[in-house]
Amino acid sequence: MTQLSLDLVAFHRQRRPAFVRRAERELNNRADAEEVVDLAFEQIALSWPKILSMASPAAYAWSILRNRIKDRIKARGHTLDRTLLYDNLAFETLALRTAVDPIGELEESLALAEAVAALPERQRDVIILYYYECYPVAAIAEYMGIAPATVRSTQRNALRRLKGALTPEREQTP
Repeated sequence: MTQLSLDLVAFHRQRRPAFVRRAERELNNRADAEEVVDLAFEQIALSWPKILSMASPAAYAWSILRNRIKDRIKARGHTLDRTLLYDNLAFETLALRTAVDPIGELEESLALAEAVAALPERQRDVIILYYYECYPVAAIAEYMGIAPATVRSTQRNALRRLKGALTPEREQTP
């Protein structure tokens, strides 16, 4: 086995779990998620020498995964309606599990899921990886192939957007 093959095997082992979680979150189906991730890694393997020469192999691999997910959604005959894809985020909060008013909490969780779904792709990825998947900033930076400072900046911008989307206008004015 060549060193290149060992690098690819290590890359696959390290990244596959997060890739499957990301795909499953959008596709709402574990088997589809695993198949999409396998297709993404096939594409990565075919271009591995080229990918290794890039400034950020992780970012390129992440974009391949995102494109494969989009392809699967389109193949199902669905649109890329993020609201439908992320409704399950509303049901995954600790607050909902421990709420005194579960219906009120569910309404807030659904609103948050819709707002997260409406974020630009990079901001959505950072929010989901940080708040829902509980990855530290350094791991997010590595998975997405961006600097930790970029993750933090993207997170701040996303939180600002979320606050704007979730705060009634009367509360936003000073």
